[in-house]
Amino acid sequence: METSGEAVRVLYVGDRPGTADFAEYVGGEDALTVARVDDAASALDRLDSATFDCVVGDVADGLGLLDAVRERWTDLPYVFVAGEGDDDASEALARGATDYLERRADRDQRALLVTRVESAVVRRTADGLVGTLVTREGGDDDYARIATELRENETYLRKLYRTASNTELSYEQKRRRLLELGRERLDVDVGFVSHIEGDTFEIVDAVGSHELLQPGQTAPLVNTYCRKTIEDEGLLSVEDAESEGWIDDPAYETYGLGCYVGAKIFVNDALYGTLCFADRDPRSRAFSENEKIYVELISQWLRYEYEQRADERALREQNRRLEEFASVVSHDLRNPLNVARIYLSMAEDTGDEEDFEQVRCAHDRMEQLIQNLLMLARQGDALDRVTRNDLSAVVAEAWENVEADDGTCRMDGDLTVRADRERLKQLLENLFRNAVEHGGEAVTIRVGPLDGGEGFYVADDGPGVPEDRRETVFEHGYSTADDGTGLGLAIVRRIADAHDWTVSVGESGDDGARFEVRFGSK
Repeated sequence: METSGEAVRVLYVGDRPGTADFAEYVGGEDALTVARVDDAASALDRLDSATFDCVVGDVADGLGLLDAVRERWTDLPYVFVAGEGDDDASEALARGATDYLERRADRDQRALLVTRVESAVVRRTADGLVGTLVTREGGDDDYARIATELRENETYLRKLYRTASNTELSYEQKRRRLLELGRERLDVDVGFVSHIEGDTFEIVDAVGSHELLQPGQTAPLVNTYCRKTIEDEGLLSVEDAESEGWIDDPAYETYGLGCYVGAKIFVNDALYGTLCFADRDPRSRAFSENEKIYVELISQWLRYEYEQRADERALREQNRRLEEFASVVSHDLRNPLNVARIYLSMAEDTGDEEDFEQVRCAHDRMEQLIQNLLMLARQGDALDRVTRNDLSAVVAEAWENVEADDGTCRMDGDLTVRADRERLKQLLENLFRNAVEHGGEAVTIRVGPLDGGEGFYVADDGPGVPEDRRETVFEHGYSTADDGTGLGLAIVRRIADAHDWTVSVGESGDDGARFEVRFGSK
């Protein structure tokens, strides 16, 4: 960045630790040249003897230096650097600072300081251009309008920055506050974030009085303004819905919004949903470029936060799986391996067939453990293709894969389930094997729909699950059977989670276990 063809001249005033490093970094930019002094007196002397385009005040008595500069140089761009945790930033802006930066020990802010300096200089240049433009076109009213918009934009950009960087607020609190700021900035009633999945539109968070635009509300995507938002390359803005041809549109018929502006939200390059601001009344003027940029900035912040949270969840999940794998290798697999070693040694001495049979059983158990472990590792929460499935047909296929010659499995009623068929079959197989492990090969299993078709149950006549263990039964490692792997019900929970189902266990009518899988969002 250059001013009048020359590099921007910065006077860096600093007496705090690290100011030399900050000043050196700023001076390292091609578009900036920096002179550094250590105190207010020296700074005033340099300002008297040379011309500067911006002052950076990074001193303990920051407000005192600012007042001294403003007393004589009222329009000189000034970036106020506050100490970490100081409350001086707001006061500095009130006293005439152009911009500010709060020092943070937990991050490198040198590049951000360069941005603040450049922004401060550009802001002064923009103010001059606005004055020149209005003078040429004539009209104090135009000047007042443009100047007011610039000041509003500056004010709300600061508010956005302060909210987004406030470490004391939770993500949900920040999101709600940014919706409030956007609503204020655009002077509309409603601000909301949506999640779009397939043909379904759902409100994730919202502010405003519109009864259909509240958190948790859902609608077919075809009936919303957001369907056109995601089709547009940029933002979609509507100043007056009636005059712009929306009057017969299902979105206008459903929501009756007179004006609307919406931006897409992407998470890891995939469409997540939209950020929108709207009102029942039309606007008297179009959304300005500054207003659209403000909406875009909020959408970019939401994208960043969603991606960061997704990465954190993925890391936690990866660590949890690593712990599971370590447990299986160090404990679960070690037990049958030790059993096999002992009985193999005995069989070598005695030649007893029963000892060899124990070795075979131990190896079978290790094979089952390894298969289950690979299932967790390879598939995790992934779904391949979700289709409509006749539950009774999937139950029959799953039962064929379970070794229980004397057991029975019957279907009580009909149910259609939207699911990844292979994953649903794996879930049922693991529930069936769990019933056989605990109830024996003569166990009786019943599968049927829950009331209202909201899910299905799998019940058996085995010993059941003790009430004090029902909360932990789906955790890795739980098994009361001597030959259980401790992974079967963990796989059931994983498959249910992948479908956004819930799974629980209670008591069946035969005093056995009754597992219930419920559809729908958790």
